[in-house]
Amino acid sequence: MGKKQIPSHKEFGLFIGQSQAMIDVYDKIERLAPSDTPIFIEGASGTGKEICAQALHKYSKRSEQPFIVLNCANLTPDFIESALFGHVKGAYTGANHARDGAIKKAENGTLFLDEIAELPLTTQAKLKLLRFCEDFSYQKLGSDTILKANIRLICATNKDMSDETRQGRFRHDLYYRLYVAPIKMPQLKDRATDVLNLANYFLQNYARGLEKNILSFSKNAQEVLMHYEWPGNVRELENIMRQIVSLENAPLILASMLPPKLTNQNTENIQNITPKTQPYIHLPLWKIEKQAIQHALTLTQGNVPKAAAILDVAPSTLYRKIKLW
Repeated sequence: MGKKQIPSHKEFGLFIGQSQAMIDVYDKIERLAPSDTPIFIEGASGTGKEICAQALHKYSKRSEQPFIVLNCANLTPDFIESALFGHVKGAYTGANHARDGAIKKAENGTLFLDEIAELPLTTQAKLKLLRFCEDFSYQKLGSDTILKANIRLICATNKDMSDETRQGRFRHDLYYRLYVAPIKMPQLKDRATDVLNLANYFLQNYARGLEKNILSFSKNAQEVLMHYEWPGNVRELENIMRQIVSLENAPLILASMLPPKLTNQNTENIQNITPKTQPYIHLPLWKIEKQAIQHALTLTQGNVPKAAAILDVAPSTLYRKIKLW
């Protein structure tokens, strides 16, 4: 159970990224991993909260022991007590066999309670989770025997916990027991310098899996990826890269190959832009046409179908003229 050496920031667990926001996360993991201090990970969906928990476990003295995940959002109030603490045979109707809960399964290792804020208020009280957080003692459902756990507890949520307690949706006493050492996972829009590294990693990973020779993104495609706001964070980026690899087989991914929602983010702004007045008098018609097409391509970051829509022509017309140039 010896502590593993923590790597440099160039390679940190399953994380990818060298933005300042991520380096701050790495620094916190480095400081907190060696201890058994309860950790509370906050962050929007898709920011990598479980990866953070895995890194804390990987670089702790418990790294060779189990890492058990219990997603509180996936459990009904009637089942969560058994899922967490376990039960003895006959504890309730249908309990034909004794069962260990997540706490027992995580013995000597780490228990990760994901989406902890999804626990209903009545369930929070019924679970006797407060007593467990105080001294790690618990009882299986239907048993009078008090057991003692030896685990590292990590919780996570995509909600604002101070607001949840203020609104009365989460018990204050439980919040203060769990919220000992917080780690805030940044949204992808706050770590824009990591977008291309992440996109290239997922692109290459899925391309290898499908045996496709997809190498990289065009400059215009890179610009689209960099300026998209990524409301679904890293998970959304990964899913889009998987979609692209499934549909395309070109060595270079162009902006026109990206999903419409990425290129349409600024459609309204594009449509409201009026081209600068040009001194068209005495210019040959072909030059006027070429300037109009180039301007439309600039506005759409090289997206030919969208540029064609602005100019009210077929995309094939633009492709043909660009090829002639």
